[in-house]
Amino acid sequence: NEPALLPTIPPPLEVPSSLTAFHKITLLHSPPAHLPDEGTIEISENPSLSHLEFQRRNDNLFLQGPFLHLGQKCTDRRYTLWGNLGLLYRFTLYLLEKKHQIYSLHACSLYDKEKNQLLIVAGGAGSGKTVFLLSGLAQGLQLFSTETTHFQLQENKVVWFKGSLIDNVRLTTLEKYFPFFLPSPSGLPASSAYKSKVALDLSSFQTPFDEVIDLNRVIFIFPHVEEGWPQRKEVSLTNSLEVARRLYANISSKLAESIILYDSLPVVGWEESDLARQRWASLKSLLTTSLAITSLNILSSPADCWGNLLNHLNNSKK
Repeated sequence: NEPALLPTIPPPLEVPSSLTAFHKITLLHSPPAHLPDEGTIEISENPSLSHLEFQRRNDNLFLQGPFLHLGQKCTDRRYTLWGNLGLLYRFTLYLLEKKHQIYSLHACSLYDKEKNQLLIVAGGAGSGKTVFLLSGLAQGLQLFSTETTHFQLQENKVVWFKGSLIDNVRLTTLEKYFPFFLPSPSGLPASSAYKSKVALDLSSFQTPFDEVIDLNRVIFIFPHVEEGWPQRKEVSLTNSLEVARRLYANISSKLAESIILYDSLPVVGWEESDLARQRWASLKSLLTTSLAITSLNILSSPADCWGNLLNHLNNSKK
């Protein structure tokens, strides 16, 4: 009932943008006739209310309240209807998993064309994903996702789907380690809420394909990057149950997390017991498919995060 509540499509290049979470967002003027509604969000602007109201009926969401007023004074627009940590983002992850068994790793991923392998760096905020990402791109890897990597099991094969191409990066990280990626001054953030970060468009480094099946290998990396760490430590994880448990925790974290929407409304996570059981079973199956998988735990300084893993790329440039 209020056009101002609708998101801008495509979203702008900024830290709260949902394009830092998803590959592509398209406005459909009418829903495809062959596709049923899998979930809906119905929003009503009601300035007479002092707070937001929220109801959920199966996979249909109903919200009303003073959205415009709350949006103006919200301290973090990432936790809004369309923000990259907000309602649409989490609801979409839930629907992808529930309706399609498409699982969403909190991970950046890079494609090694020379070896036809996908390197997936999985970890939470502050783990060092961005360091691996930018360092890998600088050494010749191609971008498959900056933040969320999706996959689906199809019989004995695994389909990997491209994720976001924009990454939120701390300016200090760019200035100290990756000045090549620094945007022009006009691209630097002006908002005081996000002045320590910049939304970096890395789409020029992306793979020519949006999904991939026939990989020679997938390498899972669980990083811990620490400034000044004296000696790089790489440990191969050979216990498949340990790897499955780590992947399960990674996927579940965004899905199960409760948030505060617009500094006003607590919204509980989207976890369900049936989903959790199926997710665990699927992750154990992932590790027993015909796909060759290597899993590594890496502790390092930013400068030495890849170690010798990309030596073949550097040698081919000589």
